[in-house]
Amino acid sequence: MTEKKEPKLQVSAVRAISHEKDLDGLSCASIVWRYAQRKGLVYNVTLTDYNAFEQVFPTFAGLRNTLLVVTDLGMDMSSLDTAIDSLSKAAAQGCRIVWLDHHLWPDKAVKAVLSLPNKPVLKIRHDLCAAEITCKVLMPDDPVSAEIAQLARDTDFNRREIEAAVALTDALSVLRFAAVDRREDTTSALKPLMLSLAEHGLSGVWDESKKQFKDDLLEKRVHNYRKEKVKKMRKALAGHQDLEVHQRLVRIVEIPAGVTTTDMGTFLSDTANLEVDGKKLPLADLLVTVSPGGMLGFRRGRDTVLCNEAAKFFDGGGHPYAAGGEYGMYTDFQAMSSDIFVTLSRSKDWVVNVSSEG
Repeated sequence: MTEKKEPKLQVSAVRAISHEKDLDGLSCASIVWRYAQRKGLVYNVTLTDYNAFEQVFPTFAGLRNTLLVVTDLGMDMSSLDTAIDSLSKAAAQGCRIVWLDHHLWPDKAVKAVLSLPNKPVLKIRHDLCAAEITCKVLMPDDPVSAEIAQLARDTDFNRREIEAAVALTDALSVLRFAAVDRREDTTSALKPLMLSLAEHGLSGVWDESKKQFKDDLLEKRVHNYRKEKVKKMRKALAGHQDLEVHQRLVRIVEIPAGVTTTDMGTFLSDTANLEVDGKKLPLADLLVTVSPGGMLGFRRGRDTVLCNEAAKFFDGGGHPYAAGGEYGMYTDFQAMSSDIFVTLSRSKDWVVNVSSEG
């Protein structure tokens, strides 16, 4: 008996789905665009965040003969059923799914994606940012994609060694926050920047000789944003809560409106910024940032803590150096901070080298 072969899929379009909040997500979308151009495929993109899976994924259920590339997004377990159901319907209509990410995934989510029809591809690596994974899988021999991926790595791993990468992160925030304030679509607001980066790499948006954006208006907007951002972060730091937990200094700070978790984490990891009322503060081992909606960000000041392990206590995850979780809505910052301190005190899983210290 001759084994029946599966028909070869013939995709005619690429739909990118990527994270909207940072340069890593935008860089992934840019690299996927370059892949689509190389293959001569129609390209479209949706930039989104975790709390929007229930709205975004059902829009893909009606697609046909499309390569769906999801990047820099871990599976939102609260939306697992919706996402898998939508992707299954798309696969039944000739779509193929490629999911490239660097966050921690529960086994249930991994199995759910790999069980989809049409031989889905799921690549998860924790030692790379998502843009690097996307480059290696889709465009391994493309210098422009490699350059874009390195920009993302500089910000995602909090290196802050490439001035242009830092500027791009701020530009993304400027455009995104403006769109949110005007209740406009964030994908539409960010797409021009993404396409400029995708077409020519860094040279498409950045004047290296002048160390500024080629778009004068964008340069001015970023400059003004940076001044206001520093003021807000200094004010936020003044209201911080500190406590030593398992011989590690934990600092909790509220994120002001118009400032990202990455911004706050970077600012508070620089000892030059740690001054309140003329008093110099020590660098925290673990920094916990809290958004107005109760979302938590974890960043480390030293390699004596594991952010991903700390985030697990708050239904989150990520990397040892950066992670996210959720506390929920709160009205009393001090009471919430005390609750977080108590939760972290119940386990030493997030502390490095506990056994060697006794």
